[in-house]
Amino acid sequence: VGVTKLEMKEIKKIPVLFGEQDILKTLTLTPGVKSLGEGNGGLYVRGGDNSQNLILLDEATVYNASHLLGFFSTFNSDAIKDVTLYKGTAPAEFGGRLSSVLDVKMNDGNNQKFHVGGGIGLISSRLNVEGPIVKDKGSFLITGRRTYADLFLKLSSNEQLNQNQLYFYDFNAKANYKINDKNRIFLSGYLGRDVIKISNRFGIDWGNTTGTLRWNHLWSQKLFSNTSVVYSDYDYRVAITRDADEFSITSSIRNINLKHEFQYYLNSKHTFNFGFNSFYHTITPGQVEASEGSNINATELQNRNALENAIFFSGNWKPNSRWNIEYGVRLSSFNLLGAGDFYSYN
Repeated sequence: VGVTKLEMKEIKKIPVLFGEQDILKTLTLTPGVKSLGEGNGGLYVRGGDNSQNLILLDEATVYNASHLLGFFSTFNSDAIKDVTLYKGTAPAEFGGRLSSVLDVKMNDGNNQKFHVGGGIGLISSRLNVEGPIVKDKGSFLITGRRTYADLFLKLSSNEQLNQNQLYFYDFNAKANYKINDKNRIFLSGYLGRDVIKISNRFGIDWGNTTGTLRWNHLWSQKLFSNTSVVYSDYDYRVAITRDADEFSITSSIRNINLKHEFQYYLNSKHTFNFGFNSFYHTITPGQVEASEGSNINATELQNRNALENAIFFSGNWKPNSRWNIEYGVRLSSFNLLGAGDFYSYN
């Protein structure tokens, strides 16, 4: 109840804009989810705000899931295996958001034969390569996508127009290897960026970087574990040139996450899921960089560091064909770390 799961073969059946399959746009067609119209890439789930959604790509937090100011999502359809949106009560393993959880899993790649594919669209083109590392034991996937509107702008004879930039790019990569019957490792990553620049006077760019290293271990026929080390980084930069003044403002948030999760299969009707999460946050509220001779002083606000921990336990019980009972509990804590200047205003 309250869960929508999509596979890429289903998404590809839906009519698309400019030849691009878009996960977020597809989810707005499901009950309880809406957008604020074209040019807005956010999801608004059952009355919640866009910032109240937890968006994960192979367990890594994605803080800005849109390209071109909301016209496209950061998720390249060639790199995605399936998408699960929890619109109701999310499992206890997820936390930190109020409205929903969007869990996106990347494709593992073909472990039987090599394959090269791609597509050319009106806005962007994409290329993907996949194949076995060792047949039946490991595989890899590499995908890339880029828009080329800025290349056509350079053909203009208008100097104010041909100096503009408007493009985005993203890369996905994933590899997995089966060590033996009880151990398997996964390594995945994402890099994406948007760049908008107007006549060397104003520019803005933002992007996400994620990385996930995961180890699966089978302890017994009933006990299974996942151990993950996850890195996530999001930053945005605004650059302004005004006569002799040239300066930029940058903000960022970085996370390192350790997650250890167990799944215990009591029997065919009853399973348990338990473990812990530990996040180390580094937040740069603002950093101003200025050129030499500028009237604006370069400055950097103090970084803020925090430790966020959580333990969770949940269960799923199917007593018969008519009933499915889910229960769980999550305990979270948030601790501010390190020295710093804090101000109180009367």
